[in-house]
Amino acid sequence: MSLPLIDGTNKYYYYTVLTQLRFTKIVNILFIVQSLGLGLVKFALLQSIFLFSQLIFELPSGVLGDLLNKKIVVLAGLIILTTSPMLIYFTYYMPEFESFPILILAFTLEGIGNALLSGTDDAIFFETIRDEHQEKRYGKIRGNIQLISAIAMGIATLTGGILYSVDQFYPFLFQSLMLLLALMIIASINNKDKVREANRDTNLMQNLRDTLGVFKLLTKSSNIFFLFVYSSIIAAVVNAFFGLLPEYISKIGFTSAQNGGIFMLFSLIGGLIATQAYRLSGVKLNRLIFTILLVLFLSLIFQYGGNKYVFLIGIGLIYIILDILDPIIMEMLHLWVSDKSRATVISGMSLFISLVTMIITPAMGLLIQKTNTIITGSFTAVLMILLTVTAYILLNKSRKKQKG
Repeated sequence: MSLPLIDGTNKYYYYTVLTQLRFTKIVNILFIVQSLGLGLVKFALLQSIFLFSQLIFELPSGVLGDLLNKKIVVLAGLIILTTSPMLIYFTYYMPEFESFPILILAFTLEGIGNALLSGTDDAIFFETIRDEHQEKRYGKIRGNIQLISAIAMGIATLTGGILYSVDQFYPFLFQSLMLLLALMIIASINNKDKVREANRDTNLMQNLRDTLGVFKLLTKSSNIFFLFVYSSIIAAVVNAFFGLLPEYISKIGFTSAQNGGIFMLFSLIGGLIATQAYRLSGVKLNRLIFTILLVLFLSLIFQYGGNKYVFLIGIGLIYIILDILDPIIMEMLHLWVSDKSRATVISGMSLFISLVTMIITPAMGLLIQKTNTIITGSFTAVLMILLTVTAYILLNKSRKKQKG
């Protein structure tokens, strides 16, 4: 199957829309905690299982993509991801002693499916765009991807909340249908996989060593390494906090549809910022760090603004940090890494994010229960400030050593 009139960039955009239409994004926690009555702690446990399964399969999926066939790996991930929403929904008709093991299976499959996509799909599209001689535009394209992703995610959260209020089944059904359409986009790509063809007559173990050797090179490229670790930890902290936030937003008086609308607004604003974030790749490090710290300090101020709307502004400022960083970091990584290790290094980044998120999510859930969400949000902002200052100090030391 092929779609010759649609270039790689547009396929990347369409694929992003379809894979980001996750209508169950805020519905899962409402469905499991409120409809199934399993409680926030059990939901946090399921999230940890999801993250652990994603963690286990992250790096192998990238290695398989680089050594065997990226396209087949992504197609397998999409097939798996169409089944997990259906499994989650049908636990509604089961007694708790039967439903919880099924939920564990569904969240495990979700993690595996995400891992198979993570890094490998980005690698396919970068190589497709490069083969069409558009790699110099990748930073801008990546920013556009962030905006498109944000809009699609926002529409999905808003629509998911509305669909859920109409019929609990609809968000799960439509999410599976969108992923099937995404599968058709991937199937239409003529992925040449030049590295796999070049390695066909080479020893598999040697190919594996060459592919995994990218991480040794990463540690030797200190600036890339520090940015890799810093952006990964920031992503994990934000993911952990916002994964638990919909339940609190529901408690302070917002309906499921309004809940979705709030996340849609966050995503839209963040996406608009991401379309311009690539411009920061050319500014001095001091200015980039100052911008990030200013946003985080403003977040702290607004979180204690006295009402729920000002609080939402405060946490929204935390949300956009990833949108500032992603186009810059991903362009640097794609230009630095070679084709034979591209999916591996991006999957390695996702693995690290999953590992840290898996550790932080239960801790944040416990902190919310023992204190409150405002204190947890403040803790998140302070932690990100400390990480940013630390990254700045390490990058400066690295640059001084290189000059010396």
